[in-house]
Amino acid sequence: MQKGKIARSSLYEVKSKLVETGIHWVIFAGAAAYCYGNRRKVTDVDILVKIEDLEKARNALKNTEGFDIVADLKIKTNQGTCLFFMDKEMVERAKWKKLFGMSVPVISVEDNIVFKAILQRGEDKGKHDIEDIQHMAANEKIDLEYLKKRIKKCYAEKRVKPLLTLLGIL
Repeated sequence: MQKGKIARSSLYEVKSKLVETGIHWVIFAGAAAYCYGNRRKVTDVDILVKIEDLEKARNALKNTEGFDIVADLKIKTNQGTCLFFMDKEMVERAKWKKLFGMSVPVISVEDNIVFKAILQRGEDKGKHDIEDIQHMAANEKIDLEYLKKRIKKCYAEKRVKPLLTLLGIL
């Protein structure tokens, strides 16, 4: 497989292996933004799991290119360290969406907005976080109470609230 190109067959294999493990997992970041309607090319698929399932997921997907598996992220910003992690509530709010024509578990739009608002990367880094946030907010119904709760839970108020206020989301 070419670098930067995810094949449907690879996604099927990844989904099958993760389902076999019995762990909770969700697709997030750019691939999730794609699932919520942004049609920019997907070059990799980020998968979030609980920290206790990280090694099991990585073992299941060893030698699989184009898929990044993470858990319990600690993201350093100018406003402090923000956390991003899977918990029971995130699992319950995940949606089944189509990616490359296949139904997969995708992080809620609110959780993906929090993640992208923590990072705030632009084209200078080859990313489109703010553009993705704007697109998701314009095309999806946002549960503002849940969004605010997640921002607080991720210790991201100083980083995220000013941006989402500026964008007219909060």
